[in-house]
Amino acid sequence: MRTRTLVALTVLVVGLLGVVYVGLAGESTGTLEPAWTSETDPGTAGNHHEPAVAVVDGEPMVFAPVSSTQDADECALVALDATDGDERWRYEVPQRNCTIHAVADPAVADTDGDGDREVLAPTTEDEVLVAGATEGGIETRLPLTDYGYTRPTVADIDDDGAVETVAVDVLGSVRVFAADGSLEWRADREAYVWATPVVDDVDADGRTEIVVADRRGYVTAFGPDGSLLWNRSRGAGLVATWMTSGDLDDDPALEYVVASSDGTTVAYDGRTGEREWRHDASSLSAVNAVLPVDGRPTVFATAADGSLVAIDGADGSVRWETTVTDESIQMMPPPIAGDVDGDGDGELVVAANDGTVAVYDPATGELLATHSRAVGILSHPVLADTDDDGVDEIYVMYADGRIQRLSYEN
Repeated sequence: MRTRTLVALTVLVVGLLGVVYVGLAGESTGTLEPAWTSETDPGTAGNHHEPAVAVVDGEPMVFAPVSSTQDADECALVALDATDGDERWRYEVPQRNCTIHAVADPAVADTDGDGDREVLAPTTEDEVLVAGATEGGIETRLPLTDYGYTRPTVADIDDDGAVETVAVDVLGSVRVFAADGSLEWRADREAYVWATPVVDDVDADGRTEIVVADRRGYVTAFGPDGSLLWNRSRGAGLVATWMTSGDLDDDPALEYVVASSDGTTVAYDGRTGEREWRHDASSLSAVNAVLPVDGRPTVFATAADGSLVAIDGADGSVRWETTVTDESIQMMPPPIAGDVDGDGDGELVVAANDGTVAVYDPATGELLATHSRAVGILSHPVLADTDDDGVDEIYVMYADGRIQRLSYEN
């Protein structure tokens, strides 16, 4: 794998489509400087879940989901000091449960309303582990049907003044837990779920919905009480891999955007579930970031051919497209957005499967900075201002289980 600095050499404007293609190129204007690399190396190279990053009681922390195999026996949720990467505490997943899916995407939230935040992590012990964020003491375990794959969401979904925890396991069982850990309701989809559900008022009716996309090609919306609102088929073979949401048009409802293994990225109306537009790429499309660009909401997506595309949220047209890497790769995590240069506007940060981390201008697709480590990346970075300087730092989980903190320098 080679270090690559990419920027626009040529720009081809296709008049009929209004699409700007940005090609591979020479020097970028900034750099990404590593501050530290963690020692969380389980001896395997399949880690594919992103960490959680938060400042808890004034302490900047990173929660690394480190997975491995029974032979290596290095499966754990590891809490790191975000300043220097030193280990603070760890929860060891038992060897019998140590697999490459041992610990999924963690979240940090106050789950019980006591004013202290906890870290939540789905594990192959078929539960959501809830531990004190700063010290790691186990507070409760929320039971699942199977191992969890997606990040839990903590929110007051029924507007009763107390938060609930929404968790969906890999088999599609949707569970909502009360603040005391008791089960409020459960709905079984009986289909694999890999995309983190949308928990929001997507139909603008003043209530929170839970929208779940599964590998059978269905998207299902549940009300805050577990009632089935609608169940839409996206078509056979449209395996949902990523999902995001945003207000993409001029109606009150949000839109949710689903990326699929076949390369399609599709936006749906949050009120009706009807399709609004579709974008096609090679395979394994991925979405996360939605940003306003020139006053228009824009969806950013990647695909397994190494491409990054800006899609007009209103009509699905392509605003610009570039190539992050031309190496032969297996997949591309989705782009994420944050202010990494401190100018008050968001930038795009993309991690490529070949170990490249790149920062782009969301308006033009211009490459601003790049960094490469000779280890693959299977999950998107996490951006957070952990040193209170008004600038987001970049935290990257590599396939070898190590976390690296990067800072943008111009």
